[in-house]
Amino acid sequence: MINQAIFRAYDIRGIYPDEIDEKSAYQIGLAFAAYVKDSGTEQIITGCDARISSPVLSRSFIRGVTDAGINILNIGLAPVDMVYFASGSMHLPAAMITASHNPGEYNGFKLMRKDADLMGINSGLSDVKKLIEEKRPLKSKKGLVVEKSIKNDYIEHVLGFTEYDYIRPMRIAVDAGSGSVGPILGKILGKLSVNYTPLYFNPDGNFPYHEPDPKKEKNLSDLKNEVTTNHYHFGCAFDGDGDRIIFIDEEGKYISPSIIGALMAKYFLKKNPYSKIVYGADSSQIIPDTIDIYGGKAIREKVGHTNINKRLRTERGILGIETSGHYFFKNNFYADSGIISLMVIIDILSRQKKSLSLMVSEFSKYVSTPEINLKMDDSEELIKKIAQNFEGYEIDWLDGLTVRTDNFWLNLRLSNTEPVVRLNIEAKNELILERVKKDLFRLIKKFK
Repeated sequence: MINQAIFRAYDIRGIYPDEIDEKSAYQIGLAFAAYVKDSGTEQIITGCDARISSPVLSRSFIRGVTDAGINILNIGLAPVDMVYFASGSMHLPAAMITASHNPGEYNGFKLMRKDADLMGINSGLSDVKKLIEEKRPLKSKKGLVVEKSIKNDYIEHVLGFTEYDYIRPMRIAVDAGSGSVGPILGKILGKLSVNYTPLYFNPDGNFPYHEPDPKKEKNLSDLKNEVTTNHYHFGCAFDGDGDRIIFIDEEGKYISPSIIGALMAKYFLKKNPYSKIVYGADSSQIIPDTIDIYGGKAIREKVGHTNINKRLRTERGILGIETSGHYFFKNNFYADSGIISLMVIIDILSRQKKSLSLMVSEFSKYVSTPEINLKMDDSEELIKKIAQNFEGYEIDWLDGLTVRTDNFWLNLRLSNTEPVVRLNIEAKNELILERVKKDLFRLIKKFK
């Protein structure tokens, strides 16, 4: 029996081999093949990250798909956004074997319908889960496996997001985190007039230097040291499969993904006036502020990879922003891409004779807490009790509890990936921020 816990809100993920193994990979392959077969598809694209367990899980998944009579087009080791590109450009469903930013002992699957239409538990994954339980009969005629490189087409696609013939010379430091992004990113940067220093570009599923999660500042220490010691225009770091990117400025200071999102919003709205931009409910107020200033339409959505992707697709928006360092692009089949995000920032810097720190200072209007994770019993009931103390304020329940005033806003919501409640607070100044934080923790203590 497959471990039910590996089916998460946005993907399939667990510890190898205790929670997810070759048998479960085979079952997932069988079920996903049955799912896409019902829509008339005869071929599935596969790719995988650099984790030690990825090749064996990939082989088992492929065997499940072909035993169900569906063909495989395997692009091998790749960043996940290369799989998105393959799915979108070939109009085929796809599967990426990856655990994204999790430590090396994890692995899993990101599944998508054709055109990089990402699947979550409420948008397809639950159907795949049911198909596993049905145990459909195997096909007598097995599917075929074709190995294919799409690197050149992908590089051309990525470079289309910047006028790379006019990129001004600059020095950047890039931490690929020993993940799958390093080899292809080296080829892309080699076509630009940038001088880049590669950190950990060789894929290594043991992740020997640090965890593949750049959102945790402890994993940015080597990058910060390189930037501050050797004078770069900026630095950036990727996660294990390359869809998440975090930036630091020329002084080695961490830049909030919300501020990077606002910078991108300004850039895209100047080129595409009146466009729609989707952002997560935990994003800084600077994002809707910027969208309003530059004439776009701001659309707030539930936090989460598939939520942003689907809303952007439905609205035909131009840009999606998630505070974990994911940026989604209409011209990338509405999917996110760390590499394309880097191309956009390079293009933005090339158009202005300003440092990155000076450019982002325009958007440093608010102060905020880092996201706080709280372990609570009966979390939903506690959040409802806290909400009662904010009667008379502007409140919404789009994604957990959001309270909004002229001086601050806060969001308290259940995590979709961990057994915690996530708290975000943003205010106009430090004094207000500390007061709201102190008052909220007093309420939490009172109701726990």
